[in-house]
Amino acid sequence: MKNSIKKLASAFILALTFVTAPIHAATAIQKFESETVDTLKDNLVGGWEYTVEGAPEGYESGLMMIVKVGDVYKVQVQLANGAMNGTDVVVKGNDITFKLMVEGESVSVSLTAKGSEISGTSTSSSGTYNIKGVKSISPQ
Repeated sequence: MKNSIKKLASAFILALTFVTAPIHAATAIQKFESETVDTLKDNLVGGWEYTVEGAPEGYESGLMMIVKVGDVYKVQVQLANGAMNGTDVVVKGNDITFKLMVEGESVSVSLTAKGSEISGTSTSSSGTYNIKGVKSISPQ
């Protein structure tokens, strides 16, 4: 009788393992897919070709690179005369704000991404300028 109970208990445990294993696997796959989709939904990350209406010569267009390292966003603005790194980068959803030092002056930039377009303003002591851009480099 003891042998029968042991065999029955072993069979039950084995059956339970086969029943719950797919549930654990499905949960792990769902978590991975969710994390992957969240990364792909990040509209800000990538390269943006932009123009600044009315900006001084040399600053009217360029390429802005936005990358995410862990939970931290980094911005680099590339112009014909060189590159500038953004500071004080803050991201909320599809909105990003940061500062640039341009010829010794602080410029505040505020942008919103909508699909493959980005728009916003840059503000400094010389005024406020409208920025428009399109995504030219998407993350892989």
